[in-house]
Amino acid sequence: MKSSTPGRFRHPWFGGVTCITSIPDTVTIPTHWFNFIPKSQIPAYINQYPDFLGVFVKLVACIKKNDEPYLLLILRNEFGEDIAISLWKECTDAPSKFNRNAIQNAPAPTVIAVTNVRIMEYGGSLRLGTSSATHIYVNPPIKETDTLLDSYKINAASIPLFGLPVPLTEINEKKHSDLLEKTFTAEASIIEYVFSDYWYQVFCPQCKISTLKQGKDWFCPSHGTITSPTPMYKLMATITDPTSSMTVTLSDNAGQKIFGTTADKLILEGDPNHRKKLPNIIKETEGITKKMKLRITYTSTERNIRFIITDIEDNSSQSSSITTPPSENTSSSNVPHKTPTCSSAQNQPKVKRALNFENTGIDKSDAGPKRARRSQ
Repeated sequence: MKSSTPGRFRHPWFGGVTCITSIPDTVTIPTHWFNFIPKSQIPAYINQYPDFLGVFVKLVACIKKNDEPYLLLILRNEFGEDIAISLWKECTDAPSKFNRNAIQNAPAPTVIAVTNVRIMEYGGSLRLGTSSATHIYVNPPIKETDTLLDSYKINAASIPLFGLPVPLTEINEKKHSDLLEKTFTAEASIIEYVFSDYWYQVFCPQCKISTLKQGKDWFCPSHGTITSPTPMYKLMATITDPTSSMTVTLSDNAGQKIFGTTADKLILEGDPNHRKKLPNIIKETEGITKKMKLRITYTSTERNIRFIITDIEDNSSQSSSITTPPSENTSSSNVPHKTPTCSSAQNQPKVKRALNFENTGIDKSDAGPKRARRSQ
């Protein structure tokens, strides 16, 4: 509708009789609103931008035909169907939209919501990819998250969490190309935990980026001063089975499972050197045999292959005594897709509940634990 002033237009939804009234109670207004669609409805949304929700399966590092890298996010819905979404550079390079550490360090199962996903037809098949408006949320506080987790737990109860164990010697002998985008189940003992400076690392609770010590508080490059940061395990471990041994990185998720608690619960009270002293509850798990999931780290190369434990049997699982390896070091499934080339506690001291870190040194570590080198 045109206004009386030449060259200007009146907003079509507001007029002279428009009345704007404030809402006193905003509790009923949702913090997040999504337009989720099931996988079966994807063909009906070509060139549209719906949202998707699923349990995180994995991230696959891929390369486009023009040699530009991107990530392929694999989610699993309540029916056990996998959904593959290409995460383009405009999304993965924006910390406010995508945080890889937050996804991979979250305790499993992790629910992921991806918004404004573009559905397009390419080469006779339908492709899902991020758009300029895409945001990725980890465990969004909505009822659909709870419903999906309940469904996942019911379905997972009848599915073995770990496959048949692969001997460590067999994993050690594989080439880099044979390890890409594969996860192996091993049954091994953790004979020793290793850390170079501190056994845990401090992250921003919002973006999961490593923080720096600043007086009594911590500083996040993205969110400024943080009064209540999130500690995560930063440990390497030497593992062994009857065939061989290797040194691996222990993910925070695996640490929470085997130790039965989060890192902040194990921080000693009143000890200025608590970050350099390994808690007894962690030491007590040395020598226990567990089934665990292993994969190479994303920074591994042909000459420097490094492994990480992504998941492990928790304390309720059956365990046995340590096995001794010989003196010398003597599978999984891929998600098919039609994308360009892809690489695919006893007497425990009193501990803190609210964190007031006494250590004043600056933590300059990366956003994740240091990767362990493969033992020779």
